[in-house]
Amino acid sequence: MSSEKKVTQEILIATLGTEPQGVTWLLDWLLAHGYPIREILVLHTQSDVVKPALEKLDAELESSATYPGLCYRREVIRGEVGPIRDLASEQDAWAFLRAIYRAIRRARQAGQIVHLSLIGGRKTMAVYAMVAAQLLFGEHDRAWHMISDVHWSGSEKRMHPSPSDRFQVVPVPVVRWGDAATVQVLLSEVDDPWEALRRQREFTLWEVMRRRREFWEHCLTPGLREVAELLVREGLDNAAIARRLGKSEHTVANQLTRIYRAFDDWRGAYSGKAGASRAAFIAEFAPLFSKGDT
Repeated sequence: MSSEKKVTQEILIATLGTEPQGVTWLLDWLLAHGYPIREILVLHTQSDVVKPALEKLDAELESSATYPGLCYRREVIRGEVGPIRDLASEQDAWAFLRAIYRAIRRARQAGQIVHLSLIGGRKTMAVYAMVAAQLLFGEHDRAWHMISDVHWSGSEKRMHPSPSDRFQVVPVPVVRWGDAATVQVLLSEVDDPWEALRRQREFTLWEVMRRRREFWEHCLTPGLREVAELLVREGLDNAAIARRLGKSEHTVANQLTRIYRAFDDWRGAYSGKAGASRAAFIAEFAPLFSKGDT
């Protein structure tokens, strides 16, 4: 077995609009700040206005002198009937989501750290790229945006910033929708973003129900559970619960206070208002007793 330490490759996935320097400025910044980018993938439409930017980018990134050792690939975004010319419809947007989802998924499957650019192309691209990131990102993956005073529009396309250029590259927080186990399921089994979103909703609902059952079984005593069940299942008031269980209203009131306090501690938002807790408690745990729940 080799004793050499395995080096994790890092990939920049970027979208392209009419300003190709958005790709190279970010790439330069990442390299200068110690991120060992070894591969770059550029996703683009087949629009006529994008062609000049694509040609400029090809000339820059295919030059081994500028970026030695860099693997450059580009992919046209495809819809159901072929390459799309612009993100002009819902179908086009979904086609882009499919492309960016699969690009990130391939990189994660290959063990690469993903750097996702939210700079180039339509704003819609950044929005849908974040959806894919929320589904698939791991702990070390990053999304980036750029804040700049530089006016890029016009005929000049400076592919690298000068020392006088004022700009900032900022990380964009990605709130991941699932835990590591959920992400691994998506990486190994789900190649379609629609199916990934459906699975994610199922995972989320399953986790919510698991936490509810855990509270019910471990945070409430058997005596408190029978009071809580009559409250949630039938909506009985204190007097009716007391009659049903053969207890005094005072005892039931004390038990409900304990239930509400346990509930507020569980959700981390103790309010001290029993009325508010009562309504919130019923709303939270009614699904445990809904038809079809097991």
